[in-house]
Amino acid sequence: YKGMQDIPDHYQTKVQRIATPIVYKTEDDSSLPRMIFISHSSKDKEYTKAFVDLLFGIGLNEDDIVCSSYPGLGVPLRASVYEWLVEKFQECDLHVFYFLSHNYYKSAASLNEMGAAWALKQKWDGILLPGFSFAEITGCIDPSQIGIKLDGDIDELKHRLGELKDDIVEEFGLRAVSATRWEKIRTEFIDTIQKIVPTDEHLQDVEHTPTLSAKRDSITIYACVMLMYAASSDGIIMVVSTLGYTSYQAGEYNMERNQNPRELALWEDAVSRLIAKGYIKRIGGKNQIYQVTDEGYNIADTFRKQNDLDPSKKPTETLLEFGEQT
Repeated sequence: YKGMQDIPDHYQTKVQRIATPIVYKTEDDSSLPRMIFISHSSKDKEYTKAFVDLLFGIGLNEDDIVCSSYPGLGVPLRASVYEWLVEKFQECDLHVFYFLSHNYYKSAASLNEMGAAWALKQKWDGILLPGFSFAEITGCIDPSQIGIKLDGDIDELKHRLGELKDDIVEEFGLRAVSATRWEKIRTEFIDTIQKIVPTDEHLQDVEHTPTLSAKRDSITIYACVMLMYAASSDGIIMVVSTLGYTSYQAGEYNMERNQNPRELALWEDAVSRLIAKGYIKRIGGKNQIYQVTDEGYNIADTFRKQNDLDPSKKPTETLLEFGEQT
C-alpha cells in the first residue's frame, strides 16, 4: 500500500485459520501434565523396579510414572505400544530416564524410545548400570551430560541421588523429604542395587581372560594396565578430585595424559570394573584409595608376563602396544 501523509508505505496481510494450530511444548510450559518415563531393557528390570520404589519414596505416585517392567505402570491392556508412547510423548511434559547398559543398546525397542524422546526434545537423565561406562554412551543423546553411575564412587552416588531428589521435588511440586527419611530411602535403594549386581547375569556369566582385549563383557585394557602398575609398585590406586581436576594414580604413575572427558571416563570405568571383579578393594575413608587384592596381584602378574610388558615404561607407552591411544 502506498502511504499518505503521516502513514509510510507498508504491506498488509490477511490471515485465515485453516486448521487447528499445533501447540509446541516449551521448556517452561506448565500446562502439560508432568510424567516420568523410564526407558530400559527388559533384562534390566530389577534395577528399574528399585528406582521406581525410590521415586515413590520421594513422593511420586502411580500416575506420575511410566515403567513397563513395574506392575501397574506400563502400557494398558490391548493398547498399541508405540501409539500409546507417541501419545504420551506429545501430550505430556516427560522427564525421561535412560537406564543405559549393554542390554539397552542391544534392544531395538529401547533405541526407538531414545530416538523418539530426543526428537521431541524431552528432558532426560542417564542412569548407568553396573558394568557400563560413560565412554560407551552412543546414539543421539549427549555423552558429556553428567549422569548417575550406580557402581561408581559411593559418595558421588549419594550426592547425585540427592541432586535427583531435589530436582524431582521441585519439578513435580512435591513436599520436601526430611533428611532422616531421605537417608533411609537412599540407603535402601543403594543396598538393593548392590544386592542385584552379584547375581546379574552380565557380570556373573563372563569368563575372565587375563590377556584381555577390550571386550565389553570383561574388564578393559585400561583396567589391566592400571592394575599392573599398581601391583608393580605399592599396590595402591588413588582417585584424586579437586576443583574440577581428576587424577587416577596407580603406584608412582598418573594414568591419565590430560583432562579429556573421554579419557577420564575410560579410567573411571577401569576402577569400577576392578572393584566389581574383586581385584581391588576400597581402603580410603572417602572411597578414593584402593588396595590391590591377592587375586588382583595374580591377575596383574599373569597379564604382565603373558604380554611381556615392562612396568618401568610409562602407561601411555604400554597402552600403545595394544593400539590404545587416548
